[in-house]
Formats: sequence, C-alpha cells, structure tokens
Amino acid sequence: MARIPVGCEPVVGSLNTPKKKDYKVTNRLQEGKRPIYAVVFNFIDSRFHNVFATVGGNRVTVYRCLEGGTIAVLQSYIDEDKEESFYTVTWACDIDCTPFIVAGGSNGVIRVIDAANEKLHKSYVGHGDSINEIKTQSLKPSLIVSACKDESVCLWNVHTGICILIFAGGGGHRNEVLSVDLHPSDINRIASCGMDNTIKIWSMKEFWTYVEKSLHGRISHQSFPQNMFSSLSLLLRFIQTMLTVQGGLVILSFQRVLTMRLYCGSQL
Repeated sequence: MARIPVGCEPVVGSLNTPKKKDYKVTNRLQEGKRPIYAVVFNFIDSRFHNVFATVGGNRVTVYRCLEGGTIAVLQSYIDEDKEESFYTVTWACDIDCTPFIVAGGSNGVIRVIDAANEKLHKSYVGHGDSINEIKTQSLKPSLIVSACKDESVCLWNVHTGICILIFAGGGGHRNEVLSVDLHPSDINRIASCGMDNTIKIWSMKEFWTYVEKSLHGRISHQSFPQNMFSSLSLLLRFIQTMLTVQGGLVILSFQRVLTMRLYCGSQL
C-alpha cells in the first residue's frame, strides 16, 4: 500500500464550526501593484513547512513565516522577459532532494528554480499557450503536471527535464484546461478540468514504463493516454478550479456561477 505523504491524510472532525474563531490575520504583504495569482507552502520538506512562494507579474518570491506573525523575504527571482506573467507555482525536487520552485504563466514556458543554490535550473518548452496550473505528485515530487490553454495536460520529470506524457487528443479537452490535480495516494491517477465544461480523470498505469525511463535518459516519444471518466453531460458552466480530497475518492469542483459540485463513488 502506498504511503500517504504528510498533509494528505483524511481529516475527521465535526462540520459544525465553533463560534470562537481560532484564526486571525497576523500580517499583510503588498508586492507592488501587481496581482498575486498563486501562493503555495513547501509541502515537500517538513523542515521548511513555514516557507512559501508567491507569483505575480514576472516575479517569484520566497518567504518564511517567523514567530510573532513576522514574514521575512528569503529569495526573489525576476524573469528575463518583462512581459511574462506567472499564474501558478508549486514546489518539487529532484532525486537528490534538491528543492525546486516551479512556475509557469502567460508565455507557456515552465521555469524550474533551484532554491538551494538560488539559480535557474531549467526552462521547459512544450506548451503552445499560457500555463494555467502546475501541480506536484507528492508521492514522487520529481514529477509535475501542467494544465494549459492549448487544451493539453503534460507530465514532466523535473530531474531530467523530459516531457513524459501528453494528456490530449481524441479523449482530451476541447477547450482551455484551467486546473489539474493528482491523486494523493494513487500515483497513477490525474484529474483535470476546464472551459469545455468537463472533468476528466486519467490513468497512466499502462504508461508507467515511460516514467521510469525518464529518470535515466530521453524517451523516444510522448504517449497520449485516454481518460477514464468524463463529466461532459453533467456540467453547464466551465470549471475554474478543483481539488481531490479524502484519498482521491471525492472531487470538489468550483464553477464560475458560484456552484460547488462533489463527485464521488465507484465512477471515480
């Protein structure tokens, strides 16, 4: 049975919120006049659980939460392209556990930043349009998936820079892919959603040999897995974002018309 990483365990508790609020605002940061599109804590290494990264404009910034509500700036990266606008960011690492910050946005180029050595590690070119979201496989953090405006989802190996699989084609999305997420305990499953009003669940179990080959050298070609589930007839408005919860048995989707839908059961 696959080990469930820290932070992905099912949470058991009451749905009734107490009147007393346990959380309060301790600090507020302003990064110029640019909008901040994404923020993510370091979930790869528990030693740096209080470190988080943000993206906005052509800048990636790393912060640390200190005692007393203070927030310190650790690192800041400015992309060489002044027109770049980063939309998404995630944490990843190579097989040597070197921490990486992975960001993507309007240019369609994935930037991998080596946070340990404070330098750009690699740039991945493969998408044909804006990258809307990037997520890390917590069970194997050298793998990331990207959702793109070009109607595709791609699986990458950040250690070698190889694009392993492309989730597109006949069974793929028919419009911009807005969000993607990975199963927290089944390393073979990926879910995606977008402006074609669908949620698609993909399996890469039959293609896992390509993942293993990507660790040692360049694979000869990319493959196109078929989706296992599609919600085409279920949705009336496009889905902006989603996440998998409770071991991946439930998918929460958030639509532009302020509707939240839950999908669960054997069909997933």
